Amino acid sequence: MRDRKSLRLRKYSHFSAIILVAAAFLSSGKEAAAVTAVHVLNEMSTEEKGAYIAGLVDGLAYSRWLAHRPDDTAMQCYYSWFYGSGPEKWARIDQWFTRHLDKPAVPLLYVLIKKECGD
Repeated sequence: MRDRKSLRLRKYSHFSAIILVAAAFLSSGKEAAAVTAVHVLNEMSTEEKGAYIAGLVDGLAYSRWLAHRPDDTAMQCYYSWFYGSGPEKWARIDQWFTRHLDKPAVPLLYVLIKKECGD
């Protein structure tokens, strides 16, 4: 019986950690802010920028799949745009973000991909 309770408590311990971190963050008086293009361009290393943009593309692609499932055409277009194009993709992202430094990165990337893949 004791082992089952122990497993059950460990199973849900990550929820407690999330709640504690959220409470600490909220009590600090800081507000969450969207990551802007200037942050991506000027404050992230090349590796961080690549990982962050890849994560955004993955989230956007997944949202397209959820909207159109079971058809994954739009999702595959997003992945092809990101993983199939070479250095010119990064030049377009940098140019687009540079033109809109004060805007959040997610909608900027969405608009850029939407030009290629549609809605």
